[in-house]
Amino acid sequence: MLNLSLDQLKNLMLQRGEKPYRAKQLFEALHQQWVTDFQQITCLSKELRDALSTEYEITALEIVRVKESSDGTRKYLIKTHDGHSIESVFIPNAATDGRNTLCISSQVGCAMGCTFCATAAMKLARNLTAAEIIGQVYAVNRDLRAMGWKNTAVILESEPSEDARLIHNLVYMGMGEPLHNYENVLQSIRLLCAQEGQNYSGRRITVSTSGIVKNILKLGEDTNVHIAISFNATTNSMRDEIMPVNKKWNLEELVEACRAFPLQTRRRITFEYVLLAGMNDTDEDAYRLIHWLSGIKCKINLIPFNPHPLSPYKRPELERVKAFQHILLQNHFAVFIRGTRGDDIDAACGMLGAQKLEEARIALN
Repeated sequence: MLNLSLDQLKNLMLQRGEKPYRAKQLFEALHQQWVTDFQQITCLSKELRDALSTEYEITALEIVRVKESSDGTRKYLIKTHDGHSIESVFIPNAATDGRNTLCISSQVGCAMGCTFCATAAMKLARNLTAAEIIGQVYAVNRDLRAMGWKNTAVILESEPSEDARLIHNLVYMGMGEPLHNYENVLQSIRLLCAQEGQNYSGRRITVSTSGIVKNILKLGEDTNVHIAISFNATTNSMRDEIMPVNKKWNLEELVEACRAFPLQTRRRITFEYVLLAGMNDTDEDAYRLIHWLSGIKCKINLIPFNPHPLSPYKRPELERVKAFQHILLQNHFAVFIRGTRGDDIDAACGMLGAQKLEEARIALN
């Protein structure tokens, strides 16, 4: 039932001889109140609730385990209805503007095979449905509410009220490649942005891709969300080695798609660049990156590699990271060194895939 849009629910109610406003009541219960049982929707008649319970399901994801980092980051191990495991990461930002971020998964595992990413070791089991994608948001919200979590966000007068919101930003940067599961990701975005539901603004949602070129332009045409490109190398030979997707869509094709991406007013494309010591962190790489991104409205996030036993790479020294950043700054790029959050619980960038990481650590010991 969580997969269905409001219009689809209206058609369902009309087919059952119900008034269209019942669809709105049902949609609000599912997507504002996060109900997990039709019997909880007491504004609907018992007869209708019983019928819906017989014919439909509400996918309720099970939180199996929560790990909390020393920095407050919370990693959720979540079980799907068929026994698969996925992970979501809640990142509180009380120290800045109080806006909290949830990193959500779009697939069970991943087919992209990026050699620096722990999730790649899981391979791809299956796509998540739209209900399972948004179900992570609802499950974490329910957990935070149960903990008594309070909203500490600084709300500007120009922004709509977010008094009740505990999760302000959503990033599709968890397990999986979002644009490899395009239709379900698109439906999940539409459901999350529905005014009768969570009513997220597209500016609060970021979708990250390793470079599924055929769907980059579609995302810009179908939604108004932010896009983040996992770039990570400045030559095709290097990118072929660490990101096999480059063998299908190379840097030339990727950059062309980025130049064609329809940016909203005052928006920029985010380029993520994972720095691997001695691999892609040289001055020459920095100058080549300038060449590739010249003329694109963008910002660059430099991510020093988060070491883990499923990948052979090392993190560069901070001095090297800052030298790389300095070259980009001198050439008038907006460039930031992304701080590591949750690495002590394997929740940092590139570290999702708890079972495989735990197996690897046991083997090493």
